[in-house]
Amino acid sequence: MSSASSTKQRILEIARELFARQGYTGTSIADIARELGTTTAALYYHFPSKADILRGLLAEPLVAYNRILGSLRSRHPSATELLGAFIDLTADSRELAVMIERDPAVLKLITDQLPDSSESINQQVIEVLAGPEADRAAIIRAHAAFAVVKTATLAVLSPHQESADDVKLDPADRAEILAAALRALRP
Repeated sequence: MSSASSTKQRILEIARELFARQGYTGTSIADIARELGTTTAALYYHFPSKADILRGLLAEPLVAYNRILGSLRSRHPSATELLGAFIDLTADSRELAVMIERDPAVLKLITDQLPDSSESINQQVIEVLAGPEADRAAIIRAHAAFAVVKTATLAVLSPHQESADDVKLDPADRAEILAAALRALRP
């Protein structure tokens, strides 16, 4: 890894920690530079703005999210596959959930990078989970299953929220979250 790419990676790691702890809006470029042990000018060499740093943090989760959206459009994945993909996405991007919760500016930046509105995307997910010709009860169960995935995954990882990137979702916990979400789909 080149020195420039390792510096960029270090900037992203520091920014992730600071954004999660202080919020995106509450963190300045000077805060990131100070933590990195460099000047703001040196930091601007790697990222022209704080928004570009956030885009760098969002790049990988957005690729995974767009992959899920692609599967929704090209074929109807099974509930197990779809819910499992959202468990993995939530686990892999848990710091972003904290940022989004604390700062609407982060949600706006994410929304601006999505191909459709978040409401439209959520509706597509609910339609797949509820099944064809779903009644009101099936739609409610689909919302419940989707909520289980997000909430339970974050709850399992919350003691490690501020920890290093090496914290992974335990396979047994993932299986239990998926099973609970699938149970929520049953009448």
